[in-house]
Amino acid sequence: MSALLEVAHLHKHFGGLHAVRNVSLAIEPGEVVGILGPNGAGKTTVYNLLTGFIAPDPGARIVFRGTSLLGLAPYRVAALGISRTFQLCRPFVGLSVLENVIVGGLGGRGSERGDLDARARRLLAQVGLAGKEGLAVEVLSYGDQRRLEIARALAAKPALLLLDEPFAGLGSGEIADLSALIRRVHAHQGLTVVLIEHKLREFMRLVDRVVALDFGEVIAEGLPEDVVRHPAVVEAYIGRDDDAGA
Repeated sequence: MSALLEVAHLHKHFGGLHAVRNVSLAIEPGEVVGILGPNGAGKTTVYNLLTGFIAPDPGARIVFRGTSLLGLAPYRVAALGISRTFQLCRPFVGLSVLENVIVGGLGGRGSERGDLDARARRLLAQVGLAGKEGLAVEVLSYGDQRRLEIARALAAKPALLLLDEPFAGLGSGEIADLSALIRRVHAHQGLTVVLIEHKLREFMRLVDRVVALDFGEVIAEGLPEDVVRHPAVVEAYIGRDDDAGA
């Protein structure tokens, strides 16, 4: 089986800062892969490079389902089947909850205008926001905004879902509920999921495989229980983060 996403020789300089250093990875269909690393390790920058928000340095290879993503705008990457969420919730202020999800589906694969409303309502029910369709997004709790982000990402009918710290700012009960939602989405829709997260307990329960970054480069890759014991990971991440034992 060929990889869903293939990345090789991914570099990014911001002036004198080498933020991403020769990252290579392959994501197989149906996997849940975790990207681990301390703050500043380059995790979100990798997401931005993969989704067209910033351009990699020359020489990179980013291939999704046999198509190169180099030079593509974010909306074109999304249309090919990659959706993402962000560290900070970014709802479309001034629109309702339902309208936010409808907008998320406008550029999706095989989207029909007449089906967008019904699909958005199904997704809101799936993520636990049924009955809140008409609310302005500004009045949603932070936890509900996280759920809305996932619904909006799913509206584009992705094959690959990139989640950037979905548990940030949530309490333990909210984390457990959102983790269960991610499991259901993966299991029932056959989605491939890549996850950045600092909440290690839930992270370890969710992922099949871990890629660990530090200073922009891959320092370890493998099963979660092996990677978190890798000496380079212990030094770079586990020893620096009070959440490691949470």
